[in-house]
Amino acid sequence: MTKAGITLAVFCSLFVLNNAQAATTLPAQVNYRVLLDHSTLIIHKNDSYTMQVERIVEPLNATGVQNQSQVNIAYPGNFAKLKIIKAYTEDPDGVRHPVIASEIFKQSTRSAIAAPFLSDGVNESVIFPAVSPGDTIHIQYDLTYAHPYLPGIYALSAVLDPGVMISKASIAMDTVQMKQFQIHQSSSGNGWQTGVDEFSGSVNKVSVPPLGTPAPSQYAGVAVLSTADNWKTLAEAYNQLAAPSSEVTPEIHAAALKIAEGHTGMQAITNIYHWIQQNIHGVSVNYETAGFKPLPAQETLQRGVGDSNAKVALMCAMVHSLGIEAVPAMVSQSSRFKEYPGVDPFAFDHFLIYLPKEHRFMDLAYRHASADVLPVQDAGRPVLISGKNPEMTTTPSPEVNLPLLSQTDDFTLKGSVLSGTEELMASGYMAQKERAALSGLKGRRLLKVIRDAFYTQGGVGEVHTVAFRYRHDLQKPLGIRLSLNRAGEFVPGKVFSISLPKMHHISADLVPFASTQQRSTPSLTTPVNLDFTLKIKVPEGYHPLYLPDSESLKTSVGDYKVSYAFKNGIFTEHKSLLIKHFIVSSKAFPDLHEIAALALESDHQALVLEKSA
Repeated sequence: MTKAGITLAVFCSLFVLNNAQAATTLPAQVNYRVLLDHSTLIIHKNDSYTMQVERIVEPLNATGVQNQSQVNIAYPGNFAKLKIIKAYTEDPDGVRHPVIASEIFKQSTRSAIAAPFLSDGVNESVIFPAVSPGDTIHIQYDLTYAHPYLPGIYALSAVLDPGVMISKASIAMDTVQMKQFQIHQSSSGNGWQTGVDEFSGSVNKVSVPPLGTPAPSQYAGVAVLSTADNWKTLAEAYNQLAAPSSEVTPEIHAAALKIAEGHTGMQAITNIYHWIQQNIHGVSVNYETAGFKPLPAQETLQRGVGDSNAKVALMCAMVHSLGIEAVPAMVSQSSRFKEYPGVDPFAFDHFLIYLPKEHRFMDLAYRHASADVLPVQDAGRPVLISGKNPEMTTTPSPEVNLPLLSQTDDFTLKGSVLSGTEELMASGYMAQKERAALSGLKGRRLLKVIRDAFYTQGGVGEVHTVAFRYRHDLQKPLGIRLSLNRAGEFVPGKVFSISLPKMHHISADLVPFASTQQRSTPSLTTPVNLDFTLKIKVPEGYHPLYLPDSESLKTSVGDYKVSYAFKNGIFTEHKSLLIKHFIVSSKAFPDLHEIAALALESDHQALVLEKSA
């Protein structure tokens, strides 16, 4: 989905409606306005349905022309057909410039090219002629689907994005021919008004969200029309469609026994998880153009390729063959941490496996994730468990009681060079992140990448050697030890200063929250517990002229500490950062700003040394 238009590809039409007004007060990011955005889902007697779309957009400048003069409509080519009703550019004098047939063409979607056996996605492009700022771009089309994506469920949803502006938006559902369907209406946030089987809305004030803001559906108006009134119904429909794909075959059972290596219970599950993770090549599939039915587990095993849906079906089949219960779970990896207000299948874009007995979620899509820690992209999010006991719940948030990343720098100052070691221990999702960055690297190439990272983070000097602890054992924390020197821009004398090395992980992600003291939208952070210790053995006969001020800050959002000490010829700096939540409300934002400002300020401290008399 892009801000440029509507992503309409399903029984659930999820689109982000963007607004722009021509007033001089518009932010620079606004380069077009939507005059009309209307979508109607019509259910037919034979269970097929048609999505009727009409859209009028006015580019306001050259950037708007570039962004809006080509409309891309994606849909599943194996069970949907597109019909363009009208498409033209209209100038301010009312002259229309129709789109000619040769400027409408089809291409395969990216996922269909990468794995055509998983997706029949089609992207149909419409290129508009003679577009200039102030013209209007008109398009109307019908997308007809042979059947719903999930049996018996039809839905339509929309999100009003306050980043730009729309004059009139509406979604509607028509079930007149199908009397057995009742339409359930639900919404959250501001901007939508309810009608009979429809929602309409607009955004009259532009407010471009700053960096570090979550997905619009986390805070903007969301409207849903659906023939399902609860998430259990959706889970049951998915199970009806997908359950046959987890059929156990003799080949799957034999493979599961071999991979389990005689183990049972959680150890067998862990072995199978890591085998699929390492041996079934992952591809990304857009379910709006591929559908939700996974490839049969037997076929995924033979091909050695699958998306998250297919991998989950394979693992379900393997563990079922060993008498272990497991079911698929649907999750969204967007930065959204609350449920949609109504039942919308395309509130989800990814699949996890769920183990009911262990009450554990696992993600097969990440090669460096451990079996007991979810990748941060899955954590703390709404998740729909399928199977015999369907349930809408929330995935666990990262565990932050202990440091996820701990770094200790131990240096000796000789002349103008700090030489020594840097030791890092990473656990949880931070270990996954560090392992992924090192994936496939060894020898000189590994050392080059580590050196480049050292320079990128502001280091001056040389990395000599690197050693690892548990680099390939995903179930254990990752240890990295570097031997290095840091050359500073200083010349030893009676009084001289050393710029203290920065803790990149602590301050880097806080930068977006330091520039302003207030926000009107929530802020997106990541729960972390980071710890950094720097030790410098100073030359004999020298001592600090002064120590920077130690600081300690505890807030509703998290905690930050920095302290400095000098004892027995060793200067010590210690920093720690604890962030507890993914979402920080606008009310609590001043606390986050205070942490960010203090952390960035402490990054610019220096150690001033004086030679004793």
